[in-house]
Amino acid sequence: MPYHLQGHQLRTVRSIVNQERNAALAGARLIVLEHILPTTAEFLEHLKSKGVEIFSVLAKPYSIDATAEARLIAGGISVTRITYDQLESTNVLDDLLLEAVKLSKIDAKPILILDVGGYFAGPLKSGRLPVEAPQYILGVVEDTTFGHNRYARAVSEIPVPVFSVARSDLKEIEARFVGRDAVGAVESVLRSRGVSIAGRNALVLGYGMIGSNVARALRSHDLNVYVYDREDFKNLRAFIDGFTIHKKRELLRRADLIFSATAERALSFREMEECKDNAILASVGSKDTEFDMTELRRQAVLREELGPHVVKYKLANSKNVMVVQNGTAVNFLLPSLPIEILDLVFSEIIVCMMHLLKKAKEYPAGHRLYSVPESNMSAVSKSWLRFVNID
Repeated sequence: MPYHLQGHQLRTVRSIVNQERNAALAGARLIVLEHILPTTAEFLEHLKSKGVEIFSVLAKPYSIDATAEARLIAGGISVTRITYDQLESTNVLDDLLLEAVKLSKIDAKPILILDVGGYFAGPLKSGRLPVEAPQYILGVVEDTTFGHNRYARAVSEIPVPVFSVARSDLKEIEARFVGRDAVGAVESVLRSRGVSIAGRNALVLGYGMIGSNVARALRSHDLNVYVYDREDFKNLRAFIDGFTIHKKRELLRRADLIFSATAERALSFREMEECKDNAILASVGSKDTEFDMTELRRQAVLREELGPHVVKYKLANSKNVMVVQNGTAVNFLLPSLPIEILDLVFSEIIVCMMHLLKKAKEYPAGHRLYSVPESNMSAVSKSWLRFVNID
């Protein structure tokens, strides 16, 4: 199997955007809220080269690669840094949509939204958009489980179709690498402090696509792995996969390391107080919501930095809790996932965009979240395999 070590590495993406049948991309106006990583830069460059108007790029907090950001800016793609507070508590996204719709009323360009975290769900259902806005906003493509859940809760009130790649088979391949990276990152951080993770007790909160792969990675690193999920059918799956399950409170008392991948609030402050002394908390969520960091910071009686990536909090009950990367996703401590793996997900995103551009009437708004048909995923997979599996 050959390695492709230089030049463009999103080869399947490039192949798809160059197909004549996807020429409709050239007429699109794209709003992007994404991690600003080298893969994002190359992805947007490919789209721009085919005439896509990159109307706005919003940089998701905690995952901004300075080199990738500079590369985009040098290529004429402006990047706006934005905080979670701005995303959640201001009208910045509403105003952005209003501005895009205003322009599309003039030039009739269809608007597409690429979202990572479900942040446009609120603005789309807020009522601030003009009634004619759905004529110009063709739809949304969401990339994360956190965002998938947000759109799923709001879909009946959103006046445009929403595609999600968060639960696709191609996304599951990416999740395997995310799981490995999360464990590898924590191992690297602790090893720099002279600590080994092998032989310790690890608890994984959430046994979805990401959590299940974190659990497998922990097992391969010789830890004793416990799993807890709010859904008992996932606990059953974890048990059948060979992991120990129990009541959450009991597992918190045993765990030396706790990895959380629930895409929601996994540990309250009161639950942190019940953790084993000196437990280490690591988030694998796309946002800093897995642990109640606000309350932890407020109630801790002492805060001590243990190197650049670990903070130790002493609690009033005399226990200590250590948090990696301030409760944000630990996998971003490592370099970006292999680009040729991300090539699959970005390719699926483009396929979603094409469905909205060419077949929007087949996807009515307000019903459910849509996914790419299996035939399209097979086509993406075949193209990808052709590039990497040539003798």
